[in-house]
Amino acid sequence: MGGWSDASRQWEVCQYVRARINPYELADRILRDTFGPATGPDRLLLREKRIYSISSAQWDESTPGLLPGHPPPEATYPPSTLAVLLPLIGFLPQTALLPIYTSVNLLFLSVLLLFLAQWTRASTGLSASGAWLLASAVCLCWPPLVFAVQNGQAGIPVLLCALAFARLFPRRPVLAGVLLMLALVKPSMALLFAFIPLVHWRWRPLWTVFFLGVALTLLPCLWLREWPWIVLAQWMDLCRYVLQGAFSLQEVFNALAIENTVWSTLAILLLWGGVLAWCVWCRRARWEWLFAFLALANLAWTYHERHDFVLLAFPCLLFAADIVAARHRILSWIGLILCILLGTALSDFFYVPDAPWARLVRWSGRGALLALWPVVMARLRQSALAGDAPSSVA
Repeated sequence: MGGWSDASRQWEVCQYVRARINPYELADRILRDTFGPATGPDRLLLREKRIYSISSAQWDESTPGLLPGHPPPEATYPPSTLAVLLPLIGFLPQTALLPIYTSVNLLFLSVLLLFLAQWTRASTGLSASGAWLLASAVCLCWPPLVFAVQNGQAGIPVLLCALAFARLFPRRPVLAGVLLMLALVKPSMALLFAFIPLVHWRWRPLWTVFFLGVALTLLPCLWLREWPWIVLAQWMDLCRYVLQGAFSLQEVFNALAIENTVWSTLAILLLWGGVLAWCVWCRRARWEWLFAFLALANLAWTYHERHDFVLLAFPCLLFAADIVAARHRILSWIGLILCILLGTALSDFFYVPDAPWARLVRWSGRGALLALWPVVMARLRQSALAGDAPSSVA
């Protein structure tokens, strides 16, 4: 995907950090000068102006602060993520970036499939080869996994780290906290997974995330010679401009022109509160269904693009494993069919064209995603009533 790759965009951000240019201040300033304020009575309305890239703002080579020979920084990830990405990709030659990044992404995909195949074998009683075939067939037919590799995204390692965190947190709390922090390189994909140890009153993973997050936030701020709270405020402000995505509450906020207002903030907080309350009520459920429910919640509360839906590869496999193991087959078949409808709507053939038949399929995908909520919530509650948590979490 070349310059459209997220790896390429974040590599550019790293070059600004290496040059000790604050990418958050620069990106925020360019967006504000071009489009006006993102908050307040005269704020920009995102239904009137769709901004998918900071480069869509007005800039040229004479723009103050711009690194010569580089576009404006797409600094949409938090400072803690920059502290992770800079040593990993920031010093790579640009010509080697995409081959190396794609190869590593494929390696993570292989490890993810191995993890899921082992889980499938334990969950269904299939042979090793049967479990591998089932896990591979379900996951590799899930379009967002392809998009994540194609677009140089970090969704696959985020999913793998989040799964390992959810599996390990009772026995290895500190390691689990490190894994969750790594998953939080994309906070919009992983933030609500912190509810899993929270509802079990396991604090060590959360304290690990907190202290590690503070340290990783301080490092780039010290290098950039900026106060951390200023850098965080700049990051949050520029993120208010790039809230276009697929199949989330943010679409509703933008359509109603309530984005970046107290009403959208209140709606998000209410969603978080409702999700947390349901997790508390179902805290004795197996970790798998808590994870599936929180994967849905992570995809709902803020903007996302198609590749972020890699999170739902695991719920798809959960439904397929239930069918193979003859568990709650009616709900599982409904869930699997809804996943197929959603995956179809996310595929290039239906997601890209601006045609009535394509829009119809996309709206069916939105409906399927909405219908997945009661199905997953019902399975989560059934698992809680069965009292599975002690055996699967311990």
